[in-house]
Amino acid sequence: MRSKLGSTFFRVRRIFKSKKNVLDIDEVKEFISDCFSDLKPQLSDNTTIGEVLDVLKRKCNITDISPLEDLASEFNIEEAEPIIKAFKEEAKDFCKLVSVSLCLGEKLQAVATPSRLLCETVVFVFNWDPDECTLQDINDVLFELEPLNRFKYRLQVDKVGTDQSVAVTCYCPAECTGSLIMTVLQKIKILQKRKLNKFILGNCTVWDIYATRVLSEDTDHVKDLLIADLEAAPRDRNKRMMELRTLSENRLKEIEALQKNLVQNEELICKLQSQVSSLEERENQNLKETEGI
Repeated sequence: MRSKLGSTFFRVRRIFKSKKNVLDIDEVKEFISDCFSDLKPQLSDNTTIGEVLDVLKRKCNITDISPLEDLASEFNIEEAEPIIKAFKEEAKDFCKLVSVSLCLGEKLQAVATPSRLLCETVVFVFNWDPDECTLQDINDVLFELEPLNRFKYRLQVDKVGTDQSVAVTCYCPAECTGSLIMTVLQKIKILQKRKLNKFILGNCTVWDIYATRVLSEDTDHVKDLLIADLEAAPRDRNKRMMELRTLSENRLKEIEALQKNLVQNEELICKLQSQVSSLEERENQNLKETEGI
């Protein structure tokens, strides 16, 4: 499926490139930013449609190219429709046939994802037998969280692992975690029927089946969690920026030291070259004197 995904993206990218004269790249970037606000910084420096699609690819996985489909639909790229449709049909068959046990530990992202904030990592733990469930079962559960779509966001499945059952790890931008919690808690009874055991956000277990009562969306605990997540996101990002700044400053000092050494080495080389020239002149002079004798 990964090669099929690559082939699909390649063909659709080629179609988009053929329309670069009629597509406004700023509008394309604006649409993607509205759908995935966390991609906005990565889009700012992109100047070609190919680069923009490479950024969007990070929101796809080997069985889901909905972001690409939405983009093609929004800008009426009709030539891409049959290509995307063919991929979706093959992906659907793949999900129905492949058991979760074959995907354990496998990363499903289309593109390796850069480091994320802890509060952006979502884990759903299900009381499933990996040999008896398929990827389609995971898709069906995530479909229950459809209300998230009104916030223009879909959960992105990163990988499937085991946690005494089946653990599905997803990514959700920090600014959408509040909406995610609300949606999950509103759907908790349906998710329980699908054998959800635990719902984890970051390092906090928001809900688990062993809790004495189900958290409702208006509890103080959830409110505190939402506030903590929203406050943690900028703090973590600031911390990361400070680390990068410190690293940059250290690298700058290293470069300055290397430049200083280079200047010193150049001066030494010039001095040695001068000495060599003097020796050569003396040797030539000695040869002339010897020949004269």
